[in-house]
Amino acid sequence: MIYTMTITTKDGSEVIEIGKLEEDNKDERTAITDIEINIDTIDDNVRNKSNAVLAKIKICGELKDFLTERLMKIFKWSCEYDEEKWYRTIEIEVKTSNGKVIRTYIFTDVFVVDYKEIYKADGKNAESSRFELYLTQKENNLNKIDTFN
Repeated sequence: MIYTMTITTKDGSEVIEIGKLEEDNKDERTAITDIEINIDTIDDNVRNKSNAVLAKIKICGELKDFLTERLMKIFKWSCEYDEEKWYRTIEIEVKTSNGKVIRTYIFTDVFVVDYKEIYKADGKNAESSRFELYLTQKENNLNKIDTFN
């Protein structure tokens, strides 16, 4: 599988793309290793359908030199103090290994819940140094999710 993501500020002034640039570049195409999309009912003891539901996204990938600048932008977004910059739009594409799009998701008003960079020391599987990005869509915005293939 090949995954791409595009994160855009509300005003369009900043775009962060991973997996899309240089699509013929194998390293770029495999930078994202896992994506989880979860529509989560907040109350585990749910008895009736309600609006207490959140869209949660987890994106994992390898820390590679060519991603440094883009991951720094994600890091800065995760620490952002300006409320106007908290919420962004993310587009995720899931593709087959030959590039055929299986599914596209577009979530508006997502924010960073957690961002991690995990570094491995030389000799301790250093190639598995990775990042993990956890996003949640702003409450009561499930109607702002678009998905198609």
